[in-house]
Amino acid sequence: MKRNSQVQTVQRINADVAHGLTAQQVKQRIAEKKTNKTKKVVGKSYLSIFATNIFTFFNLLGFIIFVLMLICRSVTNMMFIVIILANTVIGIFQEIRSKLAVEKLSIVSEPTATVVRDGKQQSIATRDIVLDDVIVYSAGKQICTDSVVLQGEVEVNESMLTGESDSVKKKAGDVLFSGSYIVAGNCVARCDKVGKENYIEQLSARVKKAKTPNSQLIKGIKTIIKFISVIIFPLGIATFFCSSQIRGLLGDNVNLWLNYVVKPQPDIVDTVNEAIKAMSGSMIGMVPSGMVLLTSVALAVAALKLARKKVLVRELPCIEMLARVDTLCLDKTGTITDGTMTVEDVVCFGKHTREQVSQIVASVVSATGDDNMTAQALKAFTADIATIPAVAHIPFSSQRKYSAATLQGKGTFAIGAAEFMFEKTDAQFDETCKKLLQQGLRVLAVGYSSEEIADGSVKGLKPLALVVLQDTLRSNAREIIGWFRDNNVDVKIISGDNPLSVSVIAQKVGVKNADRYISLDGMTDEEVAEAATQYTVFGRVTPEQKSVLVKAMKKAGRTVAMVGDGVNDILAMRESDCAISVGCGTDAAKTVANLVLMDNQFSSMPRVVAEGRQVVNNIQNSSSLFLMKTSMTILTTVLCLILQRTYPFEPQHLYAMEFFVIGISSFLLALKPNRNLIKGHFIANTLKSTLPSGIAMFLSVAMTYAFMNVLGIADNAEQISTVAMFSMTVTGVLALWILLFPYDLINLGIGILGTVGTVGCYLVFPWALGLIASWTGGEEPTPMFVSIDGNAILFIALNALVMAALIVCGKLIMHTIEKRKLSKTLKEA
Repeated sequence: MKRNSQVQTVQRINADVAHGLTAQQVKQRIAEKKTNKTKKVVGKSYLSIFATNIFTFFNLLGFIIFVLMLICRSVTNMMFIVIILANTVIGIFQEIRSKLAVEKLSIVSEPTATVVRDGKQQSIATRDIVLDDVIVYSAGKQICTDSVVLQGEVEVNESMLTGESDSVKKKAGDVLFSGSYIVAGNCVARCDKVGKENYIEQLSARVKKAKTPNSQLIKGIKTIIKFISVIIFPLGIATFFCSSQIRGLLGDNVNLWLNYVVKPQPDIVDTVNEAIKAMSGSMIGMVPSGMVLLTSVALAVAALKLARKKVLVRELPCIEMLARVDTLCLDKTGTITDGTMTVEDVVCFGKHTREQVSQIVASVVSATGDDNMTAQALKAFTADIATIPAVAHIPFSSQRKYSAATLQGKGTFAIGAAEFMFEKTDAQFDETCKKLLQQGLRVLAVGYSSEEIADGSVKGLKPLALVVLQDTLRSNAREIIGWFRDNNVDVKIISGDNPLSVSVIAQKVGVKNADRYISLDGMTDEEVAEAATQYTVFGRVTPEQKSVLVKAMKKAGRTVAMVGDGVNDILAMRESDCAISVGCGTDAAKTVANLVLMDNQFSSMPRVVAEGRQVVNNIQNSSSLFLMKTSMTILTTVLCLILQRTYPFEPQHLYAMEFFVIGISSFLLALKPNRNLIKGHFIANTLKSTLPSGIAMFLSVAMTYAFMNVLGIADNAEQISTVAMFSMTVTGVLALWILLFPYDLINLGIGILGTVGTVGCYLVFPWALGLIASWTGGEEPTPMFVSIDGNAILFIALNALVMAALIVCGKLIMHTIEKRKLSKTLKEA
């Protein structure tokens, strides 16, 4: 008998606006699983961390080669698996460690909502909202659930859902969609949907791919891996079949499968094993196994260090993007100034007294319910003044640039930017404004109109007074701005305030070219875009114009970071290469941000940029170490295929190079402070450093084949391998020293450790590997090297010195080419 499934209907609760849900009703909703919880993970999940570190292409390749070495019973050639396992374990450990720190910080930054329960307002995490909760929304708050407005009027930006930046008015009975945010006004709404039922969640399910920072680092590494993955198997298989011993067997029509697997013949088994070792040596040499790990670990460690400094990193690649930033866009509020301000004076025009104007200001602020920093300063100034009841009001918005209220029996009054309020002003008013602005003061106009508010605006406003406010400069603002100037980052000030006032403040803290200012009031998008690269201070900017400015700067080839804390910054933040907010910013701004400064300290910014520069610069340097071995192996493999000779190296021949010249050196390089400005593209920069070293190492091997007859080793494969190995390794050590130039204590330490470690490896490894082989019952280890005469030793030394000279010449040539390109670009500019 078939069982009929019935959809369980949840009984809705029409809670009173003033009382909200009861504690019992909340418990009932939780039991019904009607909460706003969703399965959102901060960063990677633990499963993803394990999967991405374990199931990689290079790990799979290493495992296959490890199995082949097991079949060959060649214990000495299995030691490479230690490097792979160490890479995997370290990668998992560091990513989990970083994740725990970021999760801990994320809890602090978790968005909250104000709900009414049991007649009291309380702040709760948005995930704890239940169906039918009564929620209080104000300007700057992000809508956390699909809700229905019960009381009040608001202006909502739905650009994150629709792509349209124009604000939409919502009144009682209208729906507020999750993912949108309040631009102006206050309202009370009832939660209509929760969790996955919300519109934003359904939209996210359909559009899986979110915008992520455009990381050159990750893209470059993926490109390198793709290239290696395409060539490694064909070259490896060709190396096996082109081995001189295998060609001999195939020439004798020997059935390798029959005589190696089905009916093993000792001589044939030994021959095939030698070919497998050569193939494995070639394939292992092509793998830059630690490069991917080093990138992941470096970014994870950077995120961990920043988390300890109260900087929340939402996406690891944004550390790189901020490091590449050459243009930083700021609003003066909260960055140059600390966001607080005080009323310094009230300048009256006409018959109204200072006391009357103060009462009007108090009444308008009370009626609109605005709670931004300006409103807070006005409230503090008029705290003890009785207010006049309002019959209608308009809350402040960044588009309007003013707020207004019709006061009972008094008329309509507005407070805001004079340019947006008055059609005409007299000379006395204009001159007073100009003098105040030239002092870096903030000026709010108070206007009067006999007309009532209509269609969200007021007509016929006349100047009544000026309220003069003083911003509080941050004590360390000059130092921070100076750091960015000294580190070749252009600072642009984008503000809704008067550009003259902002320019004066910017000059006080040392913003370069701060005297180049402009008002964007009334400009078209084309005019705004043209002004983007010509000016430093932009005033009277609307949210849409902020976005146009960022787009224009990016189009001009700049890498742009946008710092914002309010709803008026969101459009520009979404367009920027790296969006930054602060812990006290609006929920909407923090949601869009890639980085959040949880301690609200703009002074953290230089540390974040420096951390990113260290990661990118050091990964570029370290990657060149990994890739010089890869390029050498690829070229040597191709040479052996052309000459139809057996590849000279087994995995054990590369241990010294892998462990000390590359592995430990690259790890230590990644930890070294490096605040140099990042220039150029990751792949191009890496190849410039890699190719001279990789080609020189290849040539050191090629020269061994070229002089093998002179050295008298042409008929001795083991001696050829020994001379080639030492030539290649010594060249690699010299390449490391060249990379480390200029030398400081850290670089000297890395170079000495790499050199001593390499020498020690050749002294200790043969003995240690022989001991391991005897313990495990494996084959007697193939010697890492054999005895060679004095001529061969002299050849190795001269060969390596010549190759070192070639590396230096190659780097000088590339540096000269780059310098000429830069000079040409500057001349054209």
